Amino acid sequence: MISCDNLVKIYKTKETEVVALQGLDLTIQRGELTAVIGKSGSGKSTLLNVIAGLDRPSAGSVHVDGKNLLKFNDKQLMLYNRETIGFVWQNKARNLLPYLSAELNVQLPMMITGAKKRRDRARELLDMVGLKNRYKSKLKQLSGGEQQRVAIAIALANNPKLLLADEPTGSVDSKTTLKIMELFEKLNEELGVTVVIVTHDLKLSSAVNRVISISDGMIGSEMVKREDYRKKLSELDDMAHPANSHDEFAVIDNKGRIKIPEEILANMELKGGERIKIRKILDGFEVCKE
Repeated sequence: MISCDNLVKIYKTKETEVVALQGLDLTIQRGELTAVIGKSGSGKSTLLNVIAGLDRPSAGSVHVDGKNLLKFNDKQLMLYNRETIGFVWQNKARNLLPYLSAELNVQLPMMITGAKKRRDRARELLDMVGLKNRYKSKLKQLSGGEQQRVAIAIALANNPKLLLADEPTGSVDSKTTLKIMELFEKLNEELGVTVVIVTHDLKLSSAVNRVISISDGMIGSEMVKREDYRKKLSELDDMAHPANSHDEFAVIDNKGRIKIPEEILANMELKGGERIKIRKILDGFEVCKE
């Protein structure tokens, strides 16, 4: 579904130059539910904006659903955003119009495309996200979690193949976070939509099958959920730390560079000079394709 090769993104001003992405490689399969985690400034939101077609990389390539985003003209990019992508913003003001009801907010993207039976479709989506009795409610009448559920329904209005969410639980409590993550998991399973969630919350990432860690604009490591964790999760009252639910792996990019998780390096008890030396050795390691 998503293929990024050697992505570089540089933001320039008159006085400074910031490298947000530096040679990032990423592949996400169709139908995956993936979390991208990283500290503030790590490049995760920039990556999401590039995938969404909201920002263009300075170098590299990005393909989504078999399409080369860098070859799109303005009209093609508009259609891509309208038909292929659903986006859930952290900022509620970017998701919802406060003077419209929940139902009309969900209908709005369908009005733009000229879709028929908009009311039925909007109510179907609101039912799906657990807001069956809130069709006529406006923004001020909804809780933070309910507003975010409406935002998810809006993102699904035009049947996107890819659902992107930038810190979707950043402004809600932990209990609501769990419910929203369960909703993403439900939508992923029932609709088959590919979901990519950007977050800094490690607890949130424990609910997904695959966790990609970004550091300094590059993929640092990947974690894949253990097969028995789904059963364990149902027995817990709250989400566990991903270290208890996922196995973390080193990553080899397409240049043959190996990214070793910090925890593994720490366990090796290497001194500063030794750490630099081993990184140089690994960076020069050639991977046997066979």
